[in-house]
Amino acid sequence: MQLKILWIGKTKNASLRALTEDYLARVRHFFPCEVIEIRDVSRARGGRGPGLLEAEAEEIAKALPAGCKTVVLDISGEEMSSDDFARWVGSELNRGARTLAFVIGSPSGIHAKIRDGARLRISFGRMTWTHEMCRVLLLEQLYRAACILRNIPYHR
Repeated sequence: MQLKILWIGKTKNASLRALTEDYLARVRHFFPCEVIEIRDVSRARGGRGPGLLEAEAEEIAKALPAGCKTVVLDISGEEMSSDDFARWVGSELNRGARTLAFVIGSPSGIHAKIRDGARLRISFGRMTWTHEMCRVLLLEQLYRAACILRNIPYHR
């Protein structure tokens, strides 16, 4: 099973970029994993505007692999424990999922076109996290899930 992780723009914070690269390398020990940085259309539109989410959705849709199962990080999504998330990843693996694509929207949110078409919507809780921090959290949880699925000790 392949993992694709899509997010808007580049990770600007050097410390978070280093953590992202660290966890990405760890995840790649278990799954082929690719990060797809979607062009930040807000920079061309001045950061706002009624069509911003739709423009981002078009860019995301173009980058989503055909036939993938999409998972969206969304504040209104399902909150899961790490064990629950690992079980879900394992069930998708057992069902023969070829590609799981995880999408992190922009600070403006994510268009309903992408959100409503997702196989799963997950939330990291009701607290607000920066989108760059969510990148690290997602990769850490994917690494943790791989360890749980393979009974590899990982700090609890």
